[in-house]
Amino acid sequence: MEYKEIFDFESGRLFELFKLLKSVDTSISLEQLSIEIDVSQKTILRYIKKVKKLFEIYQLENHLAIVSRSKNSFYLKRDNDLYSEIFLVQYLSNLPEVIFLKAIIEEETILTKNLAEKLLISESCLRRRVKRINDRLKKFGVYLRRGTYELSGEEEQIRELILHFYWFVYQGTNNNFLLQEKAGSRQLTQLLIDFFNMQINDIQKEALFRIIQIAIWRYQKGKAIKIKAEWQQYINESSIFAKLQEAMRINETYQYIDIEEVAYLYLIIQARFLPYFGSSMQAYIIEEHYIKKTTCYSRTIVMTNKFRHVFWEKKFKHSKDSIVASLGFHLYYELISYFYFERNQPAKVLQEAFPNFTSKLDECVSGLSKNSSIYQRIPKDALFYRYFMILSSLISPVYSEKRIFICLMTDLSLEKEIELGKRITSFFYERYNLTVIYARKTKSIMYADVILTTVFYQDLIQKHSQPVLLIGQNFSEKIFFQIENLLKKI
Repeated sequence: MEYKEIFDFESGRLFELFKLLKSVDTSISLEQLSIEIDVSQKTILRYIKKVKKLFEIYQLENHLAIVSRSKNSFYLKRDNDLYSEIFLVQYLSNLPEVIFLKAIIEEETILTKNLAEKLLISESCLRRRVKRINDRLKKFGVYLRRGTYELSGEEEQIRELILHFYWFVYQGTNNNFLLQEKAGSRQLTQLLIDFFNMQINDIQKEALFRIIQIAIWRYQKGKAIKIKAEWQQYINESSIFAKLQEAMRINETYQYIDIEEVAYLYLIIQARFLPYFGSSMQAYIIEEHYIKKTTCYSRTIVMTNKFRHVFWEKKFKHSKDSIVASLGFHLYYELISYFYFERNQPAKVLQEAFPNFTSKLDECVSGLSKNSSIYQRIPKDALFYRYFMILSSLISPVYSEKRIFICLMTDLSLEKEIELGKRITSFFYERYNLTVIYARKTKSIMYADVILTTVFYQDLIQKHSQPVLLIGQNFSEKIFFQIENLLKKI
């Protein structure tokens, strides 16, 4: 969920301004800031002053500063990126909308008058903010009950909302969220890691821990999961699920949750972490999906057939990695609707890098979304990005792009020239559909897109219209980036 959409206009723009300054390594112009944030340049200057003031309020002015390189160019100077995250956490934690949602999530019921007094705003102002929040929540199958403002809706949707809220507001930093559930949650987290033989890093462990912590906390508050009929296919007569239940009985972890909660954790963890399960466990789970012809298995077949129909000129076969990635993704959207499966890379970046490949992929995604209602539960850019990742592991995304020819015209030895050709090919592998050719014949030079040379001999530029780049005898690494700048213009 994009929580920034619930902020008021200025709060959202200040948030975007800081994120934009944080994301660039060098300075960014006032004009570009104005375009990206969609406010006037005068307003940007006013926002920069406000952010600087917040640095002082949060006592971060010795670690963070917005510096002007020139009159109309700015960059974020910081001791290290940790202070950027600390600022974001402080900023978000003081926004009325975040305070309201935190109160709702952790306390569940609250009176409008009391909260308005706490936030130092009027009741009418609070009600306007609450309406904006509620309108956004409804898109995710969750809503605020009038009067008490209690979260209502399907329990799995509410839990996903809380998980997304945790990561957005706290940005992965330490906090006091749900302190009372840590002991049992840690125990159950480790049991599940061991049972599925998961190979996950500390960040992923923290995500798993939060999923379990939220589940135990909600269950103990009387907010239990109700297993839907369509979920039964994954747990009925499942030997893996039966073994998990037995492992939890032996370790006495059933004291925290009941069998329906175990089923929910079994499914949601499989959906999110299946690619990280041990190889043997993956094989058993794939076999169960195949034998039962589960819905997520059927979706994988539909996806594959659509890929093969659109990318007919390129044969491919699934790997085990691509199968488990697909099964987990489709299972997630059988459990959860409308939320993002992962932090997405903007589709625009992929489309700029691989226009032909992504155009065909977009055809696949549009066709699937149009013909099946289940795909309407999946945000289109989430579907596009995940399918890109799965398909690009099977087919190089550069294969259908324009072929670029780089011609080497040098006075180096044959061996050295061939070595350079290999280095160029290796550096740009999977990024450009690139071929290195050698200037042995005049016609080979004619269809080259870029010419690299060690000597600018007299007639080189007059004879050839292609861009010519002078390279050193030792061919330093910086030449690669100069070549890339030329390739981007082709």
